[in-house]
Amino acid sequence: MTDQNIKTTAGNLTEWLARTAAVGAELDKTAVERDTAGRDPVAEIELLRRAGLLTIAIPRRFGGGGATASDILRVIRQLAEADTSIAQILAYHLFGSRIGLEGENTALRDKRLEGLLTKGWFHAGIAQAAYPPLIEAKNEGDAFVLNGTKSFTSGAAVADSLQVWVRFAAGTVVDGADVSHFIGQFIVDNPTAGLTFGGDWDSIGQRLTVSGSARLDNVRVTRTDLVGFYSEETKQPPNVTVHVPVIQLAFTELYIGAAKGALKAARNYIRTEGRPWVTSGYERAGDDTLIMDRIGTLSARLAAAEALADAAGVRSDAAIAQGKELTETGRGEVAIIAYQAKIIAHETALDVTSRVFELMGARAAARKYGFDRFWRNVRTHTLHDPIHYKVQEVGDFVLNDRFPQPDYYR
Repeated sequence: MTDQNIKTTAGNLTEWLARTAAVGAELDKTAVERDTAGRDPVAEIELLRRAGLLTIAIPRRFGGGGATASDILRVIRQLAEADTSIAQILAYHLFGSRIGLEGENTALRDKRLEGLLTKGWFHAGIAQAAYPPLIEAKNEGDAFVLNGTKSFTSGAAVADSLQVWVRFAAGTVVDGADVSHFIGQFIVDNPTAGLTFGGDWDSIGQRLTVSGSARLDNVRVTRTDLVGFYSEETKQPPNVTVHVPVIQLAFTELYIGAAKGALKAARNYIRTEGRPWVTSGYERAGDDTLIMDRIGTLSARLAAAEALADAAGVRSDAAIAQGKELTETGRGEVAIIAYQAKIIAHETALDVTSRVFELMGARAAARKYGFDRFWRNVRTHTLHDPIHYKVQEVGDFVLNDRFPQPDYYR
C-alpha cells in the first residue's frame, strides 16, 4: 500500500459520517451481487482506506483522527445500513487499531503507527473472546512460537495485522518471569510463515466477513510483538474491562444499521414497485393505511433502539474518559445500558428485517432484490452470543443490584 492511496484522517463525526455514507452508497450498488458471490472483501476494504476511515480511531497525539467510542459506533451504524458484513470487520479494525499504542513497548507502537498511518494496514484478530482452546505460545531461543487453530476469525484472512490471543505454555518465561498458563496478546503480520486460513466460512449471513478458521504452525514472534500478558487470576481494573460492553454496543449498531437499511429498502420498493392488495381499495400501495400503520410502528421501535444506543454511547465516552478513576459501579452502569440497548436492537432488528416483506408483498421475495440479506445478516450475527444471557444479566441488576461480572463477554 502506498501513501497516495491513503486519504487524510482529519475530520470530525460529521465528516466521517459523510465519508461513510459515500462508501455505503458505493457498496449498496453491488450489495446483492457481492452477497451472493461471498468473495473476500478486498475491494471493500480499499474503499474504506481511500475514504480515510481506517485511521479515525487512532488517538490524535499519534496522528490519527481521535474518534471517541460513540463516534466509532455511529460510523458502524451508518455503514451497516449498506453492508453489515463490512461494518462488522470495520468495527473490529477500528477498536483493534488502538492495540499496542500505549505502554512501554515503543518499538511495537512505532511499527503499528507506521503500518496503520502510512501503509494503510487493515487490522483483525484471532481471538474468539479468548476462550479455550487458545493458541499456545512458548519460548524458542530469544523468541516465541505460536501454535494452534481457531475456528472463527472475522476479517483475519484479509488483514495486514493481527492481534492473536495466546495462552503461554508451562515453563514459558517473559523478561525472566515465569508466565506459565498466562494469557497474552501478540501482534502478528499477515502474511507470515506458518499462518494459514481455512477459507471455510459458509454461513447464511455476514458472508463477507471472512470469518473462517485460522491455523498457526510454529509462527515465530519476538518480545517486541508482545502487547501484554496477565494471569487470569488477576482482577483487571474497570478501565481495562470497559471495552467489553463497548464492543457489545458495536454489535448493537450492526443490528440497528441493518434494520435501517431494510426499512429504507422497503420504503423505496413500496414507492416505486409496490402494488396495492386487490381488496384494499387503494390505487397506490403507499396509500394503504394498513401499510402505513405497520411501517410507522417499525419506524418508532427502531428510533427507540437508536436513542438508547446513542445514550449508551455517550455513557461509554464518559466512562472511558475517567481512565483509572473509573469505578466498578461506573463500569457496571455502562454495561447495563449497553446490554439494554443490545436487547432492544436485537429484537427490533429481527422483527424489522422480517416484517418488511409483509409491507412489500410477494414479489419482493424475488432473489434479484436480495432483501433477505438484511435478515440473514442480523440472524447470523445475533447468534454470536445468546441474547437471553444479556437479558438475565440486566434482570439480575434490576432485581438484585448486581452488575455483570467482567469477563470476555460481560
